Amino acid sequence: MLQSSLVESLALVPVRPLVVVVSVLATAVAVQRLVGERLTAGLRRRLLLGVPWGTLLTITGVLAVYLFVQGAYWHSDLLVTPFRTWSYYYPLGLLMGPFTHASVGHITGNLLGTLVYGTVVEYAWGHYPQGRGEASFSSVWTNPFARILAVPVVMFLVGVFTGVFALGPVVGFSGVVFALAGFALVTRPYLFLGAFLGSRIIDLVYTALLSPEPTIGGSVQYVTPWWANIAIQGHAIGLLAGVFLGTALLRARSERPDPGAVFFATLVFAVVQGLWAVYIPVGNGRYTLFRWLGTALVLLLSVLVSAATLYTDRRALPDFDGGWPSVAGFALMVALAALCLASVPANGASLGDGDLPEDGLQVRDYVVTYQEDVRNAYVDSMPLPPTAQQNITESGVIVASADREIWTVAVSRSRLALQGDATVTVGGADWRETVQVERESWSVAGNDSVYSVALARQNGPSRTVYTSDPSTLDGRIDGQNLSLRPVGSGFEISVRQNGTTVDRGPVPANMSSRSIGGLTFERNRSRLYAAGNGTRVIVAREGD
Repeated sequence: MLQSSLVESLALVPVRPLVVVVSVLATAVAVQRLVGERLTAGLRRRLLLGVPWGTLLTITGVLAVYLFVQGAYWHSDLLVTPFRTWSYYYPLGLLMGPFTHASVGHITGNLLGTLVYGTVVEYAWGHYPQGRGEASFSSVWTNPFARILAVPVVMFLVGVFTGVFALGPVVGFSGVVFALAGFALVTRPYLFLGAFLGSRIIDLVYTALLSPEPTIGGSVQYVTPWWANIAIQGHAIGLLAGVFLGTALLRARSERPDPGAVFFATLVFAVVQGLWAVYIPVGNGRYTLFRWLGTALVLLLSVLVSAATLYTDRRALPDFDGGWPSVAGFALMVALAALCLASVPANGASLGDGDLPEDGLQVRDYVVTYQEDVRNAYVDSMPLPPTAQQNITESGVIVASADREIWTVAVSRSRLALQGDATVTVGGADWRETVQVERESWSVAGNDSVYSVALARQNGPSRTVYTSDPSTLDGRIDGQNLSLRPVGSGFEISVRQNGTTVDRGPVPANMSSRSIGGLTFERNRSRLYAAGNGTRVIVAREGD
């Protein structure tokens, strides 16, 4: 009995994560013995107690927004839609977008990047005065606590900057993460490369703890290209903002990093982080990737950033009189200005009540519905010249709000067809509600599927908001044509002969049969059979 209890207790021990933890601790001890105090002495010389307090304060703030404002602490469904950077006419989105996230993986990746690159930034900045003869606490700027607080303040300001000039409805702290990386790679390129590699090691350890021994097989999934989920413009303006802040610090301290190291650090970061993924949406979940252009841009970016760090003039703005480094700095300034100005028309989107879907589920100021091949009202509302307007059509679950300048496809047609159901969460800073989406369908033999989409508010009745066109069986049974079409909350069978409808009736319930137009229709779970004149065939299957 005692032995059995011991075996059961041992079975509850998380052996695999424990192996990872022990390996990390053993490695840390081994490295400490090999390197000695050199591993932490440098941090203690520049950081209060060797800890990046400013970065940790920032991480705490962003995590608090995710847990309590977006509701991840209380709910499994995250509130994201109202916190995107929709328009200049919707300040809540512009201010909250850079500090909110779309998923656990999203915030995990951004906070890991903040920790890694933020530590390098704080090391370069320092909690102690850097000038010769300056003493701590002799002024505000030599006060270590003031210098610590300057870090989250600047990160917040950079976040607002990336939110105001974000191109389209983006969300996430990645603009600030890229700014931290830009600052770090020009001020401490070698340390940045070490931190960059270290972030990959931390990611490996985190993944090993989270999923120590997965068994993975093939599966059917709806997958958007990874590069289509990247806010490439926001990342670029964040990186350039960080580069300019970093070069400003270098000039103030009369420091000059190794340009070769800066070039390599910029190139590695830009390539691995996908800054070459220049793309545009073309509608209905499709995107065009300009890989050739992106490749040329990251190479040019690396050269320009490396050259700009050689500009040592104390003037705030580079000009053509400073030689090649000044020209490089000027080119980067033009690039940053162009990226920012490109967002202005998009962020000038202004929706009216006439831009909202006519038939949908009303949830306070939101309208939630399902439509196919409709023009994107958000793009149409942008103040663009007629020649720049694109005929972009969308299909799927649409969420719109004129008060918040929101019009978006929350769930695409293809994704809903694959999953069969979905949830859409809408709300504001002080409220939230989840809408259930259900798609029912029958696949007609030899022809298109027929389907209907129904929506329901929390604890509310379901309402059908979309029905597809009828679909006709490819072939005849006893000289008659068969069609299926969605009707209300169900499906109807229509029997036609010589172009005239003979009879119609609902699809029979599971494990039952019904006579329609002289034919017998039987339903066996997901299969629908038709029998007549000695013939019995499958005419449709439930689902796509």
